Amino acid sequence: MVDCNAAQTPLDVNQRLTKEMCPVTEEEKENMKNIPYRELVGGLQFVAQCTRPDVSHAVSLVSSFCSNPRSVHWTAAKRILRYLRGTKHEKLTYTRTGETSFHGYIDADWGNDPDTRRSGYAFLESGGVVSWNSKRQSTVALSTTEAEYMALSTATQEAMWWRSFLRELHGTNGALVIHCDNKSAINLAEREVGYAARSKHIDIRHHYVREQVEGKTIKLVFVASELQAADILTKSLSGPKHTEDRKKLGVI
Repeated sequence: MVDCNAAQTPLDVNQRLTKEMCPVTEEEKENMKNIPYRELVGGLQFVAQCTRPDVSHAVSLVSSFCSNPRSVHWTAAKRILRYLRGTKHEKLTYTRTGETSFHGYIDADWGNDPDTRRSGYAFLESGGVVSWNSKRQSTVALSTTEAEYMALSTATQEAMWWRSFLRELHGTNGALVIHCDNKSAINLAEREVGYAARSKHIDIRHHYVREQVEGKTIKLVFVASELQAADILTKSLSGPKHTEDRKKLGVI
C-alpha cells in the first residue's frame, strides 16, 4: 500500500459494513485465511489511540469484524491506509494562540448503524484534542435522547478526571463545558419537568451526569449538529465535513 492512491475519507459514506456481510461458507472463510486482517487492524488501532482521532471511528468499525472478516471488510480496512497515505503529514497540533479553555464535545449515532450504537467524545485544550473515545455503547438505547444521554454520562466521567487534573495543574475549579447537540438529553440531565417520568427505564448509573450538573462541576451547552466536532467519532462523513471536524480536533 506504499504507492496506493489517497482517499479523502477513511470510510465510504455510502457503504454500510454489517455482520451480515461476514463469510458463511467454509470456502469464503478459507479465502480470507491468509489475509493479514487482524495484523492490519492492530496497527491501525495504535494510530487511532495515540495520534489520529480522525480515524478512531473507522478503526473501531473494522475491528468489530476481526473474528470473521470478508473481502469487503478487508477493502474497508485498506481504505483507512489510503486515507492515512493522503494525510500522513497531518498531526495533532497545540498552539499558544489556540482556545485555552478546556471543553468537550459528545455525540451518539443511534439509528445509522444496524449492528451497534456508537458514541464518542473529545476534550480539547490549546487548540487540540487531549482525550477522545469512539466505541459502541454498553447497553441498548431505546431512543436518540437516551443514546445521547448515555454518551453524555460516559463523557462526564472522563471530564471529572480532567477537572481534578486541571485543578492540580492550574488551581482552576470552575465548571467544565461539554457541548451536546441534543436538547432533550440536556433537559434530561437538568431534570426538566416532564422528562423524569419518561426516563425511569434508563439505568441509574447513567444518571451520574445529573449529579455533576446539579453540583455545577460540568456545564452542558447546546451546539448545532453542523458544528458538532464529535461527529467524526461516531459516523462516516462526507469529505468536506470530515476535513472540517478533523481540523476542529486539532489534526492539521
